[in-house]
Amino acid sequence: MSWQLGRYPYHQYYLERGGFPSSSGMVNEQCFIRKEHKCGKMLGASKSCFIACPSDSKLETVLALMSEKLTKLGIEPIIAIKERAYGQDIFCTKICGKIIESRFCIVILDDTVKKSVFIPNPNVYYEYGLMTSLRKHIIPLQKEKLKLAFNIQSHDTIKYNHVNINAELERGIREAIKFSEAREPEKARGDQLERAILRKMELAGFAEKGDRWFLSDVIADTIFKGFGHEANGYFAYIGKIDNQNDIQTCLDDLDIVIYRTEHKINNLKAELDANKKQRDLFRKKQSKIGIDDLPGVAVGIPASERIEYQRFSRGLREIDDKITETIDRINLMEVFYIGFIVTPDLAITKFMDLANKKIEPYPRYRIVYTQDGRIQLGDVCVNYIESHS
Repeated sequence: MSWQLGRYPYHQYYLERGGFPSSSGMVNEQCFIRKEHKCGKMLGASKSCFIACPSDSKLETVLALMSEKLTKLGIEPIIAIKERAYGQDIFCTKICGKIIESRFCIVILDDTVKKSVFIPNPNVYYEYGLMTSLRKHIIPLQKEKLKLAFNIQSHDTIKYNHVNINAELERGIREAIKFSEAREPEKARGDQLERAILRKMELAGFAEKGDRWFLSDVIADTIFKGFGHEANGYFAYIGKIDNQNDIQTCLDDLDIVIYRTEHKINNLKAELDANKKQRDLFRKKQSKIGIDDLPGVAVGIPASERIEYQRFSRGLREIDDKITETIDRINLMEVFYIGFIVTPDLAITKFMDLANKKIEPYPRYRIVYTQDGRIQLGDVCVNYIESHS
């Protein structure tokens, strides 16, 4: 349903009408640990293998063998215990992020032995769980004679020793590469429609808005992407509906986006009024001083007063700039297009009726939708299923 994680059941529908360029993968949007943190890591984007293992000098030979085999096959080995970055968010950048971006993973489930006590490594098991939740292809290994934790004893795990390790790694890595390559077409299809839409939007004059956009917080955590058409002077929120289950989510997100947009406009108007009042105070003070244009250098004015004049003049210019910027933003928000890209043949008459009722109190909004690959946003028609031949 979201732009980059959505499953697109209508890919064949579009592919039969010309097809789209391929893509590298899908994006993990939300952080697993910090709810308010955006992730942005692309699943399987790196031709790498993440290796989770305990910090044990006895594993150096095994790790060296893994690295050699992976490198020969064009896969970069990312070894967890070597991925340390002091002063950074280690888990996000060096562990979780690397797992997300990897093509497949290897996990060594060997215990740490202290005073004849066998202790499973909690970090390794945590990383193993993360790999599983991300549906990574995993090659689990454990030294023979050691025991797996009770909750993963049913998992198919390679029991290795110095005799079989070479052959087992060779087989496991080649199977993992074959599996990950087989999934590439599916992953590519998962992003083809988005690429086509974004490129056609750009060619039609719509610039996609990023995190620095003053309305980015309005569409954060919703189905919508933001676009602006500079030549025509308006914005658009565009969402996608893949199946019937997405409709209620879209309605809920429409509510919150309208609420946030109206709240933003009210705040901008209040900010404009406050800046105008401050400008009036500055001008009264300017008139009282008796200098219309406070120069950087004024003949006959003592240096101490000249500095004060410069500061005063700079402050007045800054207020004027803020007022101009705020007015421009308010004017750009006079008309908003809210568009929905909907799977062909999905019944959405009721959805459109409800969506239009939600915007009735607000004349600035225009609801539009498409099920045929052409969406009309004001005077601009974006056609994103044109043949690429």
